[in-house]
Amino acid sequence: MSKKTFSLAPKPKLPTNDQIIAFEQGGSGHDAKKVISREITKRLSLDIPLSVHTRFKTACSATGTKMVSELQIFIEKRTQELEQQAGIIREQNAP
Repeated sequence: MSKKTFSLAPKPKLPTNDQIIAFEQGGSGHDAKKVISREITKRLSLDIPLSVHTRFKTACSATGTKMVSELQIFIEKRTQELEQQAGIIREQNAP
C-alpha cells in the first residue's frame, strides 16, 4: 500500500475582541429575554380535541404568537369578565 498524506483541515479565524463583545451583547440566547415573575406559577393541563389543538397551533404559528401567551391573555380577560359578573372587586395593581 502506498502511504497517503492528508492536508490539515482549514482552521477558522479567531474572532476579534469587537466581534466577541458584539456576540455577548446581542448574540445567541439574547433574542428572547425571559420575563421574571414575582408570583409563583401553577401548571394547567388541558385536554382538547386534536382538531381544535391543530387549528389553534396553526393559527398561532401563522401569526407568530406562542400558544401559551394566547391562552394567558384569554384566561386573564375571561377571569376579569367573570369577576365583574360575580361582583368581585379587584384592585388594578393586584395580580
